[in-house]
Amino acid sequence: MDIIQLRDKAGFVEHRGNIESLFVECFGDRLSPDVWEWAYLRNPNGAGIASLCYDGTRLVGHYAMIPVRLRSDAGVFNAYQSMTTMVSADYRKEGLFVKLATDTYTQAKSVDVDCVLGFPNAMSTPGFRNKLNWILPEPDYVAVLDRAELMQAADHFKRREGQWHLDLGDTANREWRLSKPGTSCAWDDGLAYKRYEDQLDVLAFDDPAQFERLPQERGISILVPGHVSELRHKMVFEYQFGGFGICRPFDPNLVQRQMGMSDVF
Repeated sequence: MDIIQLRDKAGFVEHRGNIESLFVECFGDRLSPDVWEWAYLRNPNGAGIASLCYDGTRLVGHYAMIPVRLRSDAGVFNAYQSMTTMVSADYRKEGLFVKLATDTYTQAKSVDVDCVLGFPNAMSTPGFRNKLNWILPEPDYVAVLDRAELMQAADHFKRREGQWHLDLGDTANREWRLSKPGTSCAWDDGLAYKRYEDQLDVLAFDDPAQFERLPQERGISILVPGHVSELRHKMVFEYQFGGFGICRPFDPNLVQRQMGMSDVF
């Protein structure tokens, strides 16, 4: 078996057909071509990094991550987000998940990536924790509130000094992030949200006082820090976050998690 390393957009284009076929094999559904192009080819923050495993001409394993622009008071961080991990069913006892992820992180270190982060699902969380040494804090959760409840709980959503956050103040990053195919997103001077069915999803905000500008009173979804117990009766589902330090230590408490950071799949 051969490991192919990708660090430029042309490489992703070259292997696109095989990636799409492996996606269908692993998930039973077709990969959205528009979303894939948006994430891997139109991303203004740079090219993704990936490791692919081929057995002859057949792609049997895939681990990839894309650049995500985070900022704190200290400046911009060179962070990447872990994307779809795929291993063909015939090869799932070969240790390919760990091998491909480790190879991708080695590539990332060579180009000075600070950290990789992501939102692993329940099936993959043990692998990220036990085999890749990701730091996974208590899961956050998504809650649905009305605007009055959201304003009343505003103190729970304040950004702490020094926290990294999704940088939507950068015009190119904001225009890209809010143009994900199949979504209807809006930007209101520091507040980003999208409409989903009869609800609003709060994607990002600079200050929770901005919640007052949300254009509807009810059915507002927001990512709530896991330590906040007061809103758990409004929880819809838990949402695990975590990451791994590559060129600098990773501390999940220094990341302000918002839905706009996770909603790239």
